Amino acid sequence: MDVSLGALRSRLLEFRSWDSTGKTFDNRVRESLNFALDRLAGDVPEALIPDEEHIVLYKDIDSADTAVSARVSRVASYTRVLSFMDTAGTPVGASSLTAWRPTVDGTWDGIMHMEITDGDGVVHRRQCREWWNDGNAYYVTLDRPWRDDSSGDTSMAFRIYQPEFFVSDDVMEVLEPARIYDSTKQQVWAIDTAGAYRQDMVDFQGDSLGRPYRFWRGRHFQVPAPHEPPQVEFSSRVLGKGAASSWAGPVAEGEFQFCYTYVWGRRDEEWQDAPSGIRDPQWESAPSPVSESVDHAKIASSYSIKIRPTNIDAMLGYGDSTKTDYSRSGLRIRIYVARLSVNEGSKAATFDQVESSGKFYLLTEIEPTAELYTWDGSVTPDYHRSLKHSTGYYAHKVYPHQDARYELDLRVLRLPRKFTSDQDTAPIQRDSVPALLELSLYYLCLQDGVDQQGAELHLNRYSELVKRYRMRYANPGRIVEPVPLYGHTSRKRFGVFNNS
Repeated sequence: MDVSLGALRSRLLEFRSWDSTGKTFDNRVRESLNFALDRLAGDVPEALIPDEEHIVLYKDIDSADTAVSARVSRVASYTRVLSFMDTAGTPVGASSLTAWRPTVDGTWDGIMHMEITDGDGVVHRRQCREWWNDGNAYYVTLDRPWRDDSSGDTSMAFRIYQPEFFVSDDVMEVLEPARIYDSTKQQVWAIDTAGAYRQDMVDFQGDSLGRPYRFWRGRHFQVPAPHEPPQVEFSSRVLGKGAASSWAGPVAEGEFQFCYTYVWGRRDEEWQDAPSGIRDPQWESAPSPVSESVDHAKIASSYSIKIRPTNIDAMLGYGDSTKTDYSRSGLRIRIYVARLSVNEGSKAATFDQVESSGKFYLLTEIEPTAELYTWDGSVTPDYHRSLKHSTGYYAHKVYPHQDARYELDLRVLRLPRKFTSDQDTAPIQRDSVPALLELSLYYLCLQDGVDQQGAELHLNRYSELVKRYRMRYANPGRIVEPVPLYGHTSRKRFGVFNNS
């Protein structure tokens, strides 16, 4: 069954004996279908086709371990920067006493937290914004300032840990059980959040280490979105900085629009590398407003395009190039491009035959302090990384707290992408299509403003179809795992057995 936008629209018009009156009417039908698809996903998640998600849990780093043997100190004159050294006070990069080095490829950015024990024995908790090194010196910026009193804030013990993992922003529900990818095939079952707290499953300074076998949903996090569109102009007009340059290709010239997002952290490279080689971020904001279009057909010569987003590093206090924490907010900028037309014959013939549907794809990723990106057509937009409108990410915690690196394989239900073009297809089960059509007709009748009676009829039919679908596929009662009245019994290495 064809469940593309074009086929669904044709079916809706046939049901009501309507004819399309043009683009405006087609857009109203598309919006009705998007509303209906979003509501159907919430009312009957079982109508969605399940997908897979892969998560990596990282082992704790304890400064007292012999393999680490390191300490952390506050950098003088900075309240949000710490540096690492060995037990003798030598920077870890130049140390002969320890081979340990912090991970500075972005994997730890944002996702790792620290517990730092000061000279008075008080433990301070901070989230890590960005990890980096400058030669032999290794640093980390913190989410909150360190106390202003520097006494006793040198050679402090620390613990680096991952308190939670985040699923992708479009994941609506994690279907249990998850599974650890190793020879034990350990299952990880979901429990309710309140139950996890009642049973004291929350980790405290690494007191419950082992192979995870339970997880529950935690907080919600969202990166604030940019509020201004990028400034876009041909390089011949010299936007802000840089000289004019020519369009090199092989991407064909044409008319383009741009937008951008803020991103933080990088997902583990085992699963989360884009085909273009750009690592997927841990978190991504909603997109900025779209820029004005630029069109090569309207200028006399072939020039490159300059794109200038906002400098979020400067806005967060990391924009002073004379300081150690310059450009170390942890945030980066992803630039997306949409093609509106193709200037045929401007470059290789194979690049004349590309889509110009106005859909945004990932172009590149830059540091905010770069301020300006020049696109000369030598970078091809990544077809596998289209723009998403992120509404935030849900965290999940595991019990016991991971004692090693683990990969979790999850089955999930994802929020369907909105219909934008006629060939976009809804990822729903075939027998739920009638419910989608009835709900779409309900919203379409409401838009008319004169067919309230028809809207009620369609809504009633939708309710009946949903009831039947739930009876056939859903498990409204779910599974309730019995728990003793006297509390949870700890098992440190669940699922690991031997003969010794």
